[in-house]
Amino acid sequence: MGVTRELFRGEGFGVVEHVCAYGPGDQPFEERHGASNVAFVVGGAFEVRTPAGSAALGPGSILLGNEGDPYTCAHEAGRGDICVSLGYSTALLEDAGSSLGLRPRFRGISLGPTPAFAAIPAIARASPPALEEAALDVLARILAADAGTARLQRPRPADERRAVEALRHIDAHAGEPLSLATLAERARLTRFHFLRSFRAAVGATPHQSLLAARLRRAAKLLLETRLPVTDVAFEVGFGDLSNFIRTFRRATGRSPRAFRHRLRA
Repeated sequence: MGVTRELFRGEGFGVVEHVCAYGPGDQPFEERHGASNVAFVVGGAFEVRTPAGSAALGPGSILLGNEGDPYTCAHEAGRGDICVSLGYSTALLEDAGSSLGLRPRFRGISLGPTPAFAAIPAIARASPPALEEAALDVLARILAADAGTARLQRPRPADERRAVEALRHIDAHAGEPLSLATLAERARLTRFHFLRSFRAAVGATPHQSLLAARLRRAAKLLLETRLPVTDVAFEVGFGDLSNFIRTFRRATGRSPRAFRHRLRA
């Protein structure tokens, strides 16, 4: 139960959007990556299991997969998810790995939500010249991040479920002031236990996930609306314009205004 829509096809890479409607009552089944994939979760949440380990993924998480690798997705804490996936050819992956001095293969199974990649789902819907440039840049940065953080992920199933629920809540309420204490209380855990179990399951901290959600929403508003930058900042949860501009520039390499101009052009 899912729909896959091709957004763009370029030389050695493609971009698709996959909408999955599976839920807690549906039996998980094994799938295999048709290409080397970098899939950005933009909606919903799920648990992924592979021979190398498992992880909880929600909005802002990144699922990694090498061509032919098996994986199984389970939706035990809610129905459905939406992913924007960049698929790369073997030749392009080998070229990127060679130029970076890295293995042309993903070692980990996922990366947690971080500000550094928050704008990518919005960029994936940009004009072809900007998209091709972004796709190559993303591949290089993902390979480097994966090489530095790859690990066997085997969190407990209960921690996975709690992390998925927390990711859904963070995404739905990213514009609000969410504290670690509030999230821990919702999970019925102490702050220390919640932080430790969330990071083990997701690969990022709750604060990183919240910041990524705000930047992801900001990038979408900058490209799809004409809201002034100040309004965008307050709309997504930043209480200070200068902090928003600094954070956005650190994450994307451009100011919000320059990002909007470059990607729209």
